[in-house]
Amino acid sequence: MATCVLLGTTMVANAQKEVKVDSNYANPYYLQRMEYFKKMPHVKNEIVFLGNSITERGEWQEILSDSKYPIVNRGIGGDNSFGILARMDEVLTTKPKAIFLMDGINDLFRKLPYDVSINNYKRIIRMIKAKSPKTKIYIESALPINEEMTKEPYTKGRNVMVPVLNAKIKQLAKEEKVTYIDIVPLFQDEKGNLKKEVTMDGVHLKASAYIDWVAYLKELKYL
Repeated sequence: MATCVLLGTTMVANAQKEVKVDSNYANPYYLQRMEYFKKMPHVKNEIVFLGNSITERGEWQEILSDSKYPIVNRGIGGDNSFGILARMDEVLTTKPKAIFLMDGINDLFRKLPYDVSINNYKRIIRMIKAKSPKTKIYIESALPINEEMTKEPYTKGRNVMVPVLNAKIKQLAKEEKVTYIDIVPLFQDEKGNLKKEVTMDGVHLKASAYIDWVAYLKELKYL
């Protein structure tokens, strides 16, 4: 697969056709978050939580106040795999002890082809390996959504795509020999939707849900 970026649009070429996808990410909110990140002091042995609004809304530092390592939140609301890839230099400034990456739902909201998302994931993983080889890489599954609770048209018909994307992410993690963490069972109901009791809008988690998330990571000995 070959790609070229033109005016915020990526043309994905394959043997049969070219697919135009929305690769924009540098909106005003993204830019002000990046300004904030660059002004924040960096310290050694950071544990970085990296992703979109689901990551950004987590009070990781407070929940992990007992951690012997600094906890850093590098979530940006609305971010996608293109935006995360573009800011990896800042994330890797101090060569973190560990990175927990959770992304994907905004790629699905934009109708990005799975292969585009996975290719971006691969580039992110390989950039970490190249620039900070001692950093432990954890790739977390994308969360399901609850379309009965969402209002935005772009969220409709997307939940069925989440398991497909996660299967591809899991396979990539295996190929790249990095740790894949399936957090879906924590927050999914019997119908495959995000549990109503852990969300107010069908996409984002309630604050208390992050306590369960961290407890699960600790149970698996990843924190």
